[in-house]
Amino acid sequence: MPEESGKYSNAHHPLTVAAVVGSFAMAVGLVVRVSGISLVLERKILEGYLELGFPVSGSGQPWWAVLVLLALTYGIALMLLGVPGFLKRLLLFLSCLVLIASASPVVALWGLFWSPVVAILCFSWSAACAVLWARYYPMSSEIEGS
Repeated sequence: MPEESGKYSNAHHPLTVAAVVGSFAMAVGLVVRVSGISLVLERKILEGYLELGFPVSGSGQPWWAVLVLLALTYGIALMLLGVPGFLKRLLLFLSCLVLIASASPVVALWGLFWSPVVAILCFSWSAACAVLWARYYPMSSEIEGS
């Protein structure tokens, strides 16, 4: 390999990294959900919504919760890996985290209960791993001239 190819010639592809990071985050989140660790906090959130007068039904998570979880987990990893710079990634991660936490009361206004506990866990795990990965390994978004 010629030396002119640059110091970042072996940059990792964002799709590969997002698949690895997102899959691991989904596994962690689903283990927490299936094992019942998150149920105590989810019940407290539901009771809080009912006490505040939200018209939610306690029939469990909606069917689309898994689709939202998949989109959030893989989407944030891919999005953060495409943004150059540690501080930009951190700001984007924290901004999206606030939006996810705020989405649960909005969905409760529609009469559906969506607990953000597992979504926040998967999202945060995926984002933190993507930020750390991009900090220590070269990404194609940070290569000059790409």
